[in-house]
Amino acid sequence: MMLPVTGVAPLTAAELVRARNYLYGDLLAGTLAQVGTLALLALAYWSGVAARLEGALARRWRRRWVVTAGVTAALIAGVEALLLPFSIYLGYVREREFGFERMPAGAWLGQWAVSVLVTVAAAVLVVAVAWGWLRRPRGPRWWVKLWVVVAAGVVFGVAIDPILIEPLFNHFTPVRDAAVRADLSALAARAGIPHASIEEMDASRQSGHTNAYVVGILGSQRIVVYDTLLAAQPRAEIEFVVGHEIGHYVLHHLWKGVGFTLLFLLGVFAVAGALVPRWSRGEPIAAASALPLVLLVVLGVVYLAAPLTNGFARWEEHQADVYGLRLSGQPCAAVASFEREEHTDLIYPDPPEWVVAWFFNHPSQQERIDYAARYCISGARGAAAPGAAPHQFVR
Repeated sequence: MMLPVTGVAPLTAAELVRARNYLYGDLLAGTLAQVGTLALLALAYWSGVAARLEGALARRWRRRWVVTAGVTAALIAGVEALLLPFSIYLGYVREREFGFERMPAGAWLGQWAVSVLVTVAAAVLVVAVAWGWLRRPRGPRWWVKLWVVVAAGVVFGVAIDPILIEPLFNHFTPVRDAAVRADLSALAARAGIPHASIEEMDASRQSGHTNAYVVGILGSQRIVVYDTLLAAQPRAEIEFVVGHEIGHYVLHHLWKGVGFTLLFLLGVFAVAGALVPRWSRGEPIAAASALPLVLLVVLGVVYLAAPLTNGFARWEEHQADVYGLRLSGQPCAAVASFEREEHTDLIYPDPPEWVVAWFFNHPSQQERIDYAARYCISGARGAAAPGAAPHQFVR
């Protein structure tokens, strides 16, 4: 067992100011981008642009699914293009200003273009299927049909993401450091998943951020660790971080997250079923030109429900923290890891509760530190530190 790390110096006053500016600047720009998305969808619908586009495409092509696909592709690509200044500012300018972005501008734009193409392709597939079903008079209500197709798309997307989507942006290999790889394999074996796929991602060629995550369902599951995290943290801290991700894996958080998402979307589409007919101009929902209005209502409800969805995510993240503490048995390393992340990722540790509730999908860094520190202190005093049977400690 590796010795625990005792701690890392907290952020200085100057670093706290910089971290605060980084956090709130991102939140402001991100909120403006969300408002801009809604405004563009409203403009596309009520200005009649979507209806005119559908009419122009219908005169050229007779097949309805081709018209629907064309309207969808033009709408999504147009919104993404008009919001490109926000994307550049958030994803490139600010990241470079704060010392994280490492890609040349051209390479960054290339990856943005690929992500837009993937988004457009997924939207076209889902909308073409959904609107094709909407045009059939039989079956459930229109919003139930949309939910069924979107739900199937969510499950399919989560399953194929590690196989087809992520390799478009990064390369994945077994963890290269033999000693770390042996530690993590032993950790996974203690958790009862000896054949878990634990891979290293070449994040350093894009960004200085550190991270790890678990992704995939239906046999595509894997645990991914950024090479930046492997370079920045000692082995004891890495063991806790991966123990946290193993917690997501063992506690079935991916499936729970998918289930929560599908139930949440059912409620969202039910709201859309009530609002869209009231706000439409008498056009049938099955018309491709109704897509901007449907997206406007759906995305608006999703944005307003952020405290609910982020609250669920924070609950899962806390469970994974607890599991990682129990599995690794190194609460002091957990404290050090959280404190080190404040430096490597410029994390403002203790924002107001309302900011955490609305915007954060993880507990605040200070809350995570305080929780782990209780076990670090008790272990230093000779009390039993978290050990085996991690599932017994999850609440």
